[in-house]
Amino acid sequence: MTTQKNKETVRAFCSAWDDLDVDKILSLMSDDAVYHNMPLAPLKGHQQISEFISGFFQITQSCEFKVLNIIADSHRVVTERVDTFGLKDGSTIDALPVLGIFEFDDEGKINSWREYWDLQDWIARGGPAL
Repeated sequence: MTTQKNKETVRAFCSAWDDLDVDKILSLMSDDAVYHNMPLAPLKGHQQISEFISGFFQITQSCEFKVLNIIADSHRVVTERVDTFGLKDGSTIDALPVLGIFEFDDEGKINSWREYWDLQDWIARGGPAL
């Protein structure tokens, strides 16, 4: 896959989060993908990833992944982002700094997604237990 195609995939992936679209998110990931929020245990495969994201979306009414910087090579994309979440209880987690690393399989699907963010910062901003 090309560097540009990988960037486009990650931008579509972030947009799917903005749309709270679990099916679109999973469609951009390989069946055996690993999603690892570094403060939490890794999730493996569509079922585990879907269960986590669906559970999170049950308490979320809005989401924005604002990409500040994006760099890529032929097998990975790195994003510097600020993520904002509006929760159904009326609270907001605003501008949480996140570094995301996306790796791709030969078919251009995301097969590894690692997110680096500060759990204590999440909690201080009013984030619920994950």
